[in-house]
Amino acid sequence: MLHGQVGTRSPSQNSNNETLDECMVCSDLKRDTIFGPCGHIATCSLCSPRVKKCLICKDQVQSRTKIEECVVCSDKKAAVLFQPCGHMCACENCASLMKKCVQCRAVVELRTPFVMCCGGKASGNIPALQRDKDNTNINADVQKLQQQLQDIKKQTMCPVCLDRLKNMIFMCGHGTCQLCGDRMSECPICRKAIERRILLY
Repeated sequence: MLHGQVGTRSPSQNSNNETLDECMVCSDLKRDTIFGPCGHIATCSLCSPRVKKCLICKDQVQSRTKIEECVVCSDKKAAVLFQPCGHMCACENCASLMKKCVQCRAVVELRTPFVMCCGGKASGNIPALQRDKDNTNINADVQKLQQQLQDIKKQTMCPVCLDRLKNMIFMCGHGTCQLCGDRMSECPICRKAIERRILLY
């Protein structure tokens, strides 16, 4: 069972996590062996030699590695798979601090938690799961905010000088800043004659 889960869980959620934790072959022991190259954890170390294809993705099993304790703190079992090297050598807390795999010194591009290696879904408390994906999401959010800022500027800035805020509206509904508006006889947007100018405060 994974530690540090937050909030109340229903019986079905508990049974799902217990199922993800137990060996898919014998159902007696806990899963503790990583299949290579897929990186899935489906069996205990006793059953793993009998498995030729991964029980989760059906890929050919080329290597079997038993999961040991975290090589950094030695307090918890290793629980995060580093990619691209494919090593699981650190617990969740220690793995979130690492930029390089402590086993092979390869740069860590992706961190996959134990539960996802078992075919489950990540919970919200697992740190730094996918750095690249997170960066992509952050970039997308920044672009979205920049676009929103541009839209706000278009709505509030004078369309003539693009320098001052709109504070004068014409009867057609369009507007400019007072300095530009005072000089015009027709609306710069729809070209209707300006009959009346209304100042906004």
